[in-house]
Amino acid sequence: MAFVMTARQALFQLKSSTSVKACVKECKHDNSNSNVVQLPEKTRNSSVLVLGGTGRVGGSTATALSKLCPDLRIVIGGRNSEEIDGREKGAAMVGQLGRNSEFTEVNIENVDSLGAALKDVDLVVHAAGPFQQAAKCTVLEAAIETKTAYLDVCDDTSYALRAKSFKDKALAANIPAITTGGIYPGVSNVMAAQLVRAAKTESKGKPERLRFYYYTAGSGGAGPTILATSFLLLGEKIKLKPYSGMLNIDFGKGIGKRDVYLLNLPEVRSAHDVLGIPTVQCSIWNCTILLELGNVSHDKSSVSRISEGQDQSPTVGSVV
Repeated sequence: MAFVMTARQALFQLKSSTSVKACVKECKHDNSNSNVVQLPEKTRNSSVLVLGGTGRVGGSTATALSKLCPDLRIVIGGRNSEEIDGREKGAAMVGQLGRNSEFTEVNIENVDSLGAALKDVDLVVHAAGPFQQAAKCTVLEAAIETKTAYLDVCDDTSYALRAKSFKDKALAANIPAITTGGIYPGVSNVMAAQLVRAAKTESKGKPERLRFYYYTAGSGGAGPTILATSFLLLGEKIKLKPYSGMLNIDFGKGIGKRDVYLLNLPEVRSAHDVLGIPTVQCSIWNCTILLELGNVSHDKSSVSRISEGQDQSPTVGSVV
């Protein structure tokens, strides 16, 4: 039995399932604003450090947290260099978030810088990608050392596996540590798990194939990091050549049919291992990748520069 999932189908399945419930443990909702969570007294003044907080994904995370839990203290962690004016971007983000926020300069490759940033922080959200070609899990290691709860939005298979190797150390430090907790992978895995569970219940059989199909128009509104991620994935050495195995998939009204191509995303490994699906594939469509395919170096610094330029280009802007 083959099992196919697009984000549109999976989201519908999640919304229509009576077995899926949204709840916040020990929290009460403010009746005047259903989107605001009143935290328990013991965690009401908790501090959250968002690394990459001046970027598109990190900034959106900080904004969402601030709106959901106004009592939280949000610390925006960002770089500051000749190429990136982190302080200016950080000041703008703090101005947007309001009184319960501040900016701190952080170098995630420097142990001392990370240690200082994590001091008196209850949770660190690592959104400072791209995660491809990262040699170490420096933020996770620092979080374990300082006994700080950890969550990242990693979208790289090698990094995710390396992060999971710290399981015993995180348990010994008595901290929660979650990797690949973004949209894809992350929400995509939850969607897949729900669909696989539904398929088993309805057919009383075990799915043999699971396919993830993604459509990203340019940067998808997520900034240059997602472009850098995609370019770096093209350089990974795996059994099947990246951006091969083209399939024509119908994404529904507003998008229509698009050709999608294989990429090595963490869902492939995790869905196979955890859900027990023999064959798992991830395919993605992105016009920017198709335009640049064959013309991009797979060196991380080069890719970052190219992606910054592409994010500002008329071609990418016209499809976001």
